[in-house]
Amino acid sequence: MSRENVFARMARENAIFKDERALSSEFLPDVLPHREQQITSLAYSLRPLAEGGKATHLFIYGPPGTGKTVTSKYVMGQLNEFSGRVKPVFFNCFGFNTRQAVLAELTRVVERPVPARGMSTNELYAKVLEGLKFVKFVPVLVFDEFDQLLDHDGNELLYDLLRIPEQGRMQIPLVLISNDPTIPSRLDARVRSSFSHQAIEFAPYSPAQLKDILSERAGLALYPGTLPPDVVGLIAAHASKRHGDARVAIETLRKAARNAEKENAKAISPDHARAAFEDTETSAMLKAVPFLSESHKHVIKALFALGGKEVPSGELYSRLAAGGTGLSERRVRELLVELEKKRAITSSTDTSGRGRTKVITVNFQESELK
Repeated sequence: MSRENVFARMARENAIFKDERALSSEFLPDVLPHREQQITSLAYSLRPLAEGGKATHLFIYGPPGTGKTVTSKYVMGQLNEFSGRVKPVFFNCFGFNTRQAVLAELTRVVERPVPARGMSTNELYAKVLEGLKFVKFVPVLVFDEFDQLLDHDGNELLYDLLRIPEQGRMQIPLVLISNDPTIPSRLDARVRSSFSHQAIEFAPYSPAQLKDILSERAGLALYPGTLPPDVVGLIAAHASKRHGDARVAIETLRKAARNAEKENAKAISPDHARAAFEDTETSAMLKAVPFLSESHKHVIKALFALGGKEVPSGELYSRLAAGGTGLSERRVRELLVELEKKRAITSSTDTSGRGRTKVITVNFQESELK
């Protein structure tokens, strides 16, 4: 009896996806529904660069999933296509979260690359200045998730970048992107005085707007007739409850489509969508996990060793001290604040016993840390 190839069989069954890449987080669409005003504001601020002029620094803010990153990449791509004078440079500050890391990357951008280690920040800064003397383009530096950098030495970095014209070099436009609208007020006074900027707000998407976004992406990613209108509405309502987050909506649609294909269904059902809801919530939290430092991982591993859920802070401090990590209680408290900002953990106060006890829960599975 001949054996049928499992992949050949799957190819003949019902298909939902036409091009799954259109639902990936890296996909940059040609059309961005309901972000026309922000696109115009960004383009107007950056257009002088294409004509040899100076651009305004920008601060882009709004809740997660409101299109800040994708809109910025879209406009920067259009600017790069329009003018060879400009070179956009994106920094995800989950990874580039120190002054040294950013300056080291900039030495490569201005064609003065240096070894990854072994140079001080002052030496790196001198290399950047040297390279800027000869390059024929203006770098536009875009710092996504800028609060991750600000929590380290972001103020020092901005001070370096903003005083570049004082060294006889071109002004480098800065674009700061954050969920936190208070970022400008958190800058040092000496930085605020030089960071004259335009603020561009990205408000949460409404349910109707989320439906438009889902329909636009579905047209690219899915075969016609596989996404009923009631499922579009269900996913849009789910994302609307999560602060109008389009990333949640798109990721939920991708997982729902996978659920439908796995069951060999002809179309995505409400049950396929509901099954995707919980998976999507988890994946949104995992964005920061690959960028955790060794110190962060020591804390997370200790939390998992203590059960991972509602761990009393006192027990955590004791375990880390006994484990020889070298982390002081004060440093552990700082790391817990950073981990909560990254949404890797959630803390709360337990008042059920005597007094008030801080308890900590990890927001992902231990297997994801590996």
